[in-house]
Amino acid sequence: MALVSPGVQVTVIDESFYTPAEPGTVPMIFVATKENKSNPASTGIAPGTLAANAGKVYLVSSQRELSETFGDPSFYTDASNNPIHGGEQNEYGLQAAYSYLGVANRAYVVRADLDLNAITASSTATAGDPTNGSYWFDTDDTKFGIFEWNGAAATVTNGQTFANKVPLLITDVAKTSGSDPYTPSGTVGSIGDYAVVAVSNVNRIWYKSNGYGVDHNATRGTWVEVGSEDWKASIPFVIGTGISGITTSKTITFSLTSDSSGTQYDVVTSGTTVASLVIDINTTSALVAAGITAASVNGKLALYNNGTADVCEIYGDDSTLTALGIVQDTYYAPAISIAGHTSVPLYKAINPQPRPTGSVWIKTTSPNLGAVWNVKQYSSATSAWTAVNAPIYATNHAAIYGLDSTGGGANIAEGAVYVQSNVAESVDPLATFKLYRKNGAGAVSATSAKVTSSTFGSGSSTFTLQATASGAGALSNAEIITWVPTGATTDADLLASAINAKGITNVGATVDSQNRVVISHALGGDIRIVDTDGLIDNAFTPFDAAVASSTTNLYYVPGTDVSTSPKEFMITHWKVLTYTASSTAPTTTPADGALWYSSIVDEVDLMIHNGTTWVGLHNVDPLGGSATGASSILDPNGPIVSATAPTEQSDGSALVEGDVWISTADVENYPLVYRWNNSTSKWVAIDKTDQTTDEGILFADARWSTGGGSATAHVEGDIVEMLTSNFLDVDAPDPALYPTGMLLWNLRRSGFNVKRFVRDHVDVDALNIRFGDASMANYYPHRWVTESANNADGSGSFGRNAQRKVVVQSLQAMVNSNQDIRDDESRLFNLIACPGYSELIGEMVTLNYDRGLTAFVVGDSPMRLTPTTTAISDWATNVNLALEDNDIGLVSRDEYLGIYYPSGYTSDNLGNNIVVPASHMVLRTIALNDQVAYPWFAPAGTRRGGVTNATATGYITSEGEFASIALNEGQRDTLYSNNVNPVTFLSGAGIVVYGQKTRARNASALDRVNVARLVIYLRSQLKTLAKPYIFEPNDKITRDEIKQQVESLMVELIGLRAIYDYLVVCDESNNTPSRIDRNELYVDIAIEPVKAVEFIYIPLRLKNTGEIAGL
Repeated sequence: MALVSPGVQVTVIDESFYTPAEPGTVPMIFVATKENKSNPASTGIAPGTLAANAGKVYLVSSQRELSETFGDPSFYTDASNNPIHGGEQNEYGLQAAYSYLGVANRAYVVRADLDLNAITASSTATAGDPTNGSYWFDTDDTKFGIFEWNGAAATVTNGQTFANKVPLLITDVAKTSGSDPYTPSGTVGSIGDYAVVAVSNVNRIWYKSNGYGVDHNATRGTWVEVGSEDWKASIPFVIGTGISGITTSKTITFSLTSDSSGTQYDVVTSGTTVASLVIDINTTSALVAAGITAASVNGKLALYNNGTADVCEIYGDDSTLTALGIVQDTYYAPAISIAGHTSVPLYKAINPQPRPTGSVWIKTTSPNLGAVWNVKQYSSATSAWTAVNAPIYATNHAAIYGLDSTGGGANIAEGAVYVQSNVAESVDPLATFKLYRKNGAGAVSATSAKVTSSTFGSGSSTFTLQATASGAGALSNAEIITWVPTGATTDADLLASAINAKGITNVGATVDSQNRVVISHALGGDIRIVDTDGLIDNAFTPFDAAVASSTTNLYYVPGTDVSTSPKEFMITHWKVLTYTASSTAPTTTPADGALWYSSIVDEVDLMIHNGTTWVGLHNVDPLGGSATGASSILDPNGPIVSATAPTEQSDGSALVEGDVWISTADVENYPLVYRWNNSTSKWVAIDKTDQTTDEGILFADARWSTGGGSATAHVEGDIVEMLTSNFLDVDAPDPALYPTGMLLWNLRRSGFNVKRFVRDHVDVDALNIRFGDASMANYYPHRWVTESANNADGSGSFGRNAQRKVVVQSLQAMVNSNQDIRDDESRLFNLIACPGYSELIGEMVTLNYDRGLTAFVVGDSPMRLTPTTTAISDWATNVNLALEDNDIGLVSRDEYLGIYYPSGYTSDNLGNNIVVPASHMVLRTIALNDQVAYPWFAPAGTRRGGVTNATATGYITSEGEFASIALNEGQRDTLYSNNVNPVTFLSGAGIVVYGQKTRARNASALDRVNVARLVIYLRSQLKTLAKPYIFEPNDKITRDEIKQQVESLMVELIGLRAIYDYLVVCDESNNTPSRIDRNELYVDIAIEPVKAVEFIYIPLRLKNTGEIAGL
């Protein structure tokens, strides 16, 4: 702006252009890790391992930040804590990044969208996580505290003591009667066993009886509920010791108490045997009706009392009782006591009411094998089950007092759990148990329906009310509440006033704005109501989740229901717990995309082409007979899976034509498949790469079972049953494309591979075109689909190779599709590596081209590549014609790619010895090189190539062990001639990187790492240098300025020993009028890069004495 009045205007024109320094050595490292790893402090999940953050680019500046972001690097060990070298779940990339950041302060790290935990070997299919907050009653880890009394004399071994009984656990309704009370099936258990049936919310303890009632033979082996009359009638309260000496017409008297039909019952002997006396007793109908029966046990008289009358006094003819070996005495019925360890039942002979052998004590507290109900709750935040305290109490009010003796329930947190015993609160207790959960905190209330003029009618009405109070384990005294409704809407106020008038501690009633009566307990305790005249029922309906109008927090009192008269209600926070009872943790249907690495090697479902379709292996006769004959010829258990060649079938029969042997001797190359040839008596190998001839084998998904399953479940098929099944899933390979006699290895059902769960994989509305166009309406819609793709030659991938396939696929997908890593403006890095995965070399080279060749790719050699000249040469020259860089061959060639061999040996963050890929060592070595020199100095040799993060170099043997090697000159020559850089041990220098060749396609200056990295450096610097001139006038001034900037850079590089000489042209000769008209500016630069010394030749001449002085 021009000045109008006198003054001074200062303007500043910034012409101080310069080329900023490069950001230094910054790698982009691609990694695979477990998901949801804990941070080092175990205070939360490391954010980089969240599924939502897969593929996110993290710039990390320290080892601590790396661990906080991705957790500590994890390397797997076996059950004996031996490291699994070369394992596909090891976090090689993360360990390499951690080591690199020990000497540097910047690295980009990106995690692939894969949970390495998901490919942990398992013999059972992966299942879905439980719902957050769900409960599990772990029956396998629960003690039930069942103690059986031995009433024998104290002088007898174990007499007058309790013995702990471990019950059978039944969580499968199929092993019960199928309906309430879910009696155990007769085929379960043996006489004298106890069983806990946990298939409903009432868990009952049962006893397998030796018989009861008037005909013990008819009821022997039946299950009776512990505490029931049938249970008591199964246990003799006395057994005689005599078997003879009985005379006829003698009287035995049974005097019973608690018997309304009489106290004395006489039995007159009609014979002279115990058997006849048993009949005499069991045909005395009045006595039987009073609960007394008899049986002959080993020829002796056994008497039973079902507890109708608790006490039975026996007296009568002395000679008869003496002959029977029964003492004239008072006897008590079998009893059950449900109490804690401090309340030992008084069953001993010295106690006032001694109990017979077989009486039971359920010890409800934990000491000395007492009950411990193992209840757990699932948290999706931690992906773990957490134990929940579940003590046993007889009632809600007992639980309130036990859990909060001074607060009356106010201090019991929502979510508290307890186990109620004797769930019907019977006077004669039963061994029944029910789990309850506190579903609220603070005051508890029940709200009636809206009170209208017709709700209660008119006339006096009565009900009783009790409540819990702080400091009391029992309910308050029942208060009789009488009120007189008038048949008006004001009846709501009358009812509330009548309750409040009683002044029951902590209990109050109000009327809300909708004219509903609200009855509440201020401490969150319990209220019980007996609806004497039935009017309360008109306004309050016990809670039912299916009935919207029912009353929340209102339930029938245990042991009562809608048919009970008068009805009994309780207002409570305690609600029956919803849970799963099982010996194993509950699961759900796997999530879509869930992975499962099946560890089962010896279950293989083979099918065979019969000329029309694929059928079970036993459904084609290899001898040419009838199809049904194969099942009686071939091995009855199907393919023989073993490490050594079988000499007979699995059942000992002779081998026959067509028997199949699958060798497990070489797990790395599994499977090796053979057929038995009868004419030569030899096993003949099947070419697993042959998918075209009748001698070949196809690897594909075909079926999971012998059918399509049901709408809700699909149990995996039994391998033997599948031998004779022709069922095919709709996605089985089309049989029309393959010849008769070809084998089909069914990957879906067979093991040792990685599968992915696909929901709704089957279109249940379509027909099964592979199985006679059958309807799939009732099929299970989900399927396991093989995730570990076949090898390029058509053979299947199994074991570690299958795991690796999945990891590699995930890493390749991430590198190929991630756009953030292609951002060359804001994310500047000059090294790229994916430690441990040579399969990613091609993808990293492509990425580098996408970014304009601004980085150097550090590639790995296989960890199992042996150091023989042949093996190295074959791999480096891709003799086996691999289709991508992998363990078979090295495919990629590029001037900005370096390959290193062999692997290293070091320790992880836990101190365990581990094998790491070559890039682990090289990345750190390059960083150290660049700290003491520049990128155009060779990161190799004893000065700058020293390896500081490994203690040995070597390879992994076929046994999975690490073999240390120091590459000799011949091995180094083989590697270097094939453009692979050796990492070796040199005496006096330690482990060094001893090569710096790139995988250049042609011999040029770019076949050396230092030159390639110089070019990368120049590309970045020149791009930065030129940017300020964009949109400047395309004239001589601009051309001279940019030329001067470039020449300054070149002069500096000469001083820094990067180049010998240079030439810069930026004038009219290369900026012609046509180029200028196209808005183009050309700067042509030629450089002579400095080469590193790699080969030193020192000729030594021997001269005669005096000759050198003459020279």
